[in-house]
Amino acid sequence: MTDLSSQVIEAYARGRRDFSYCQMPAIRVSQYALTGIDLWGCNLVDAHLADVDFSSSNLRGADLRRANLRRTNFQGADLRGACLKDAQVEDANFQDAIADERTEFPDHFDPLQAGIHQLAPNAPLIDSDLRQRDLGGIDLSHSDLAGAELSQTNLLGAWLVGAQLTEADLSYANLNSSNLTNASLQRAKLKGTNLNRANLTKTTLFGVDLRQTDLKETCLLGAVCDPATQWPDDFDWEWAGVYCLGPNQSLWAADLSNLVLIGIDLSGANLVGVNFTGTDLWGANLQGCDLRDACLAGANLWGANLVDADLTGAEIDTANLEAAMLS
Repeated sequence: MTDLSSQVIEAYARGRRDFSYCQMPAIRVSQYALTGIDLWGCNLVDAHLADVDFSSSNLRGADLRRANLRRTNFQGADLRGACLKDAQVEDANFQDAIADERTEFPDHFDPLQAGIHQLAPNAPLIDSDLRQRDLGGIDLSHSDLAGAELSQTNLLGAWLVGAQLTEADLSYANLNSSNLTNASLQRAKLKGTNLNRANLTKTTLFGVDLRQTDLKETCLLGAVCDPATQWPDDFDWEWAGVYCLGPNQSLWAADLSNLVLIGIDLSGANLVGVNFTGTDLWGANLQGCDLRDACLAGANLWGANLVDADLTGAEIDTANLEAAMLS
């Protein structure tokens, strides 16, 4: 019988890393470092892989049913679509590995407790470490990625609609052709980020430094910034359709519907005819604003300061005005 284990180890030692779709059922490799190996789609059923170092490796779609994975190191590995049913995973290290809704784990195994990042829409990924990953085309819509480490990550064509990316590090990440509609990038790090052809419609860009960001063909229609936002030289953000929000700003007839503007300071601003339909203005400072003919249907104005605001002709009947200061 061919000794596949020695063949794999010898090929790896010679520099080979791509073993994708290989048939290696019952292979026996133990106490060996195979970091960064590509085992995408491999058949590893009944394999003996105890004490192997698979850190930063690609095991997408790998079949690891009934495998012996005791003390195996999967730190930072890609386990999307992998099957680990009935595998022995005692004392295995899964810290910062990634999985998705197709990944199958042994019964009674808790991926979150093991430190695995479950990548899917609406995922809780606060402060997660996803640096230098290949996440092209992934759907993380409405996920909470606040403070996440995403520097040099490939997010080509990613779906990040409504994602929370406040203070995330996206330095030198590839967001080419990604969809960030209604996402929050407040105070995110975007040095060297590729946003070419990205959709940033109605994206929040408060406090962001975009001076070294690729904005070629980027759609910024209806995006919002503040006076602290910095733009590349010669970039006309107003022409691009961006609204600058802050005290005493003129936002006549702007469409600010369905944005999250919690605690925003718009005191003294010209908000005549502005569309705030469904906007979250919890605790916002709207003192002295000109809100004539503004639409606040379904807006959340809980605790907002509306003292001396002109609401003549404004649609406010269905807004939440609980605890709001009106005079």
